Amino acid sequence: MSDYHATSRFDVKTLKLGSALHMRNRHPVFLIFRYFYLILVPIGALLLFLGENLFGFLCILVGPLLFMRKVFWQYRLIHGSKSSPQAGQELHWTFGVKTIQQESKGHKKTIKWRDFEGRYLSPKGVLLYLQRDQYFILPKSAFASEADFEAVSRLCETKIPAGS
Repeated sequence: MSDYHATSRFDVKTLKLGSALHMRNRHPVFLIFRYFYLILVPIGALLLFLGENLFGFLCILVGPLLFMRKVFWQYRLIHGSKSSPQAGQELHWTFGVKTIQQESKGHKKTIKWRDFEGRYLSPKGVLLYLQRDQYFILPKSAFASEADFEAVSRLCETKIPAGS
């Protein structure tokens, strides 16, 4: 078996993808309930019609705010990442049988497969979890070919537990 290579970028597009995959993996119930918050708007309109002004107005205001919570979280993540020294840099990955090499400008690290506590595999990319809410995102576009992406996905599937 040969090593597989990928090059990811620390940019807004990658961060948004990572955030979306992380929410789908670790917080699926939140994503489902997110759409139920929009039901508060017609409920609020009904309450206003029935004369319950305070609760009706609150439902109309709170429903969309709760629905937009995901967007606020992504904004906070992206805004915080802009001050990072890694912002805009490329991260080069080499996946081997025993270890993963990670290299960027002024940084080189070897990570053992057992150091990861979980993974999430998607047709859009791979999340590798170091801790419950700390992950690396490898978008499908980071790989040279579809075959490399699939090979690394299979490797991650056999070497890293799915996590919770």
